[in-house]
Amino acid sequence: MDKFIWMSNIEIYEFCMLNLETGEKSFYKKYAESVEFRGFYFKDERTFFALFESEKGPKLYFEGNEYQLRKDLHISLKKIGKQREFRIEEYNICIQYRTSPYIGFDVWSEEMDVDLFYQIEQSYKNDEYYKRFTI
Repeated sequence: MDKFIWMSNIEIYEFCMLNLETGEKSFYKKYAESVEFRGFYFKDERTFFALFESEKGPKLYFEGNEYQLRKDLHISLKKIGKQREFRIEEYNICIQYRTSPYIGFDVWSEEMDVDLFYQIEQSYKNDEYYKRFTI
């Protein structure tokens, strides 16, 4: 498998190339047409978190580590105003962040703001989600 993963930011028009071996990230406003995007990422001043496809299904990247997304995980998203807390108990991942003014709107959802963490929390037990993130 390739050590370089191209991803797009789900909230703003920005792209990232992540080197899975070194953790080095390069951010771009434009990309070459030949680039194959394999995931999405979130970043703020403290956090970089990514979801990308692999041969074994969806993988997560956080703090220099890769984790397999599985249906038996305990994933939660708490919302208190504009403050959010995304948690995956088994991997000891806890990300606190504020909603972005650039967050996308999902016409198929009852939620007004849909970010990467909301998508994961709502979809990680769905077979179609795993098919989408499997090479």
